[in-house]
Amino acid sequence: MGRISKWFPPFTGLVFVALAIVITILIGQGQDATDKTAQEIVNHYSDHNTKESIASILIGIAAIFVLYFGGWLRRVLRDAEGPDGILSAVVFGGAVVFSAGAAVAGSIHLALADLADDINPIALQAINGIDFDMFMFFPVGLGTVVLATGISAVRHGAMPKWLAWASIVLGVLFVSPVFWIVFFIGPLWFLVVSIWGIRRELGEGAAPAAPAAPAAA
Repeated sequence: MGRISKWFPPFTGLVFVALAIVITILIGQGQDATDKTAQEIVNHYSDHNTKESIASILIGIAAIFVLYFGGWLRRVLRDAEGPDGILSAVVFGGAVVFSAGAAVAGSIHLALADLADDINPIALQAINGIDFDMFMFFPVGLGTVVLATGISAVRHGAMPKWLAWASIVLGVLFVSPVFWIVFFIGPLWFLVVSIWGIRRELGEGAAPAAPAAPAAA
C-alpha cells in the first residue's frame, strides 16, 4: 500500500490526460453558437444525448484528478521551497480554480443534453453559447499551475532545469493571446511531469543498497 501511495499522486496526471483525450473525442469543438440555428443545436443534443452526457460526467471526474495532481505538485515544490515559499500554494490554487471551472462547465454541458427536448430551442441556444465560450478556467487555472510550477522549479530546483524552463515557456503561452495553442500541447506537459513524478517517487522509495561485504583478509 505504501508503494501505491507514492506513485498514485503523480499518476493522476496521466489519468487526466487520458480523460481529456476521451472528452475531446466525444465533444469535439462543441457547437459553434455563431453558425448553428436553435433547432440545429436542439437536434444535435437530442441525437447525441448519451455521448454528451457521458462527456459531461467525465469532465467532472477529470477535475477531481487535477486536484489530486495539484496537491502532489504542491508537496514536491513545497519541499524544495521551504516553509516560506508561496509558489507551491499558488500552484494548488490554480488547480482549484481549474477544477471549479471544469465542474461548472461540465454542469452546463450536461444541461444541454438533459434539457434538449424540454425547453424552448432559443433558451437552449443561449445555454449553448455560454457552453461554447466557457474556457477561461483553462488559461487562468492551468496556466497558473504550469507557470508557477516552472518559476518555483527554476528558483528552488524541485525539477530538472529543462522541465522547469519548459514549464515557464508553456505557462507564458497559457496567459498570452495565443493561449489556444496549449490546448494541443498542454496535455504533453501533464504527461511528462507525471512520468517524471512517478519515477521520482518510486526512486525515493527504493530500498538502499546493502553495504558490500568486507574483503577477506
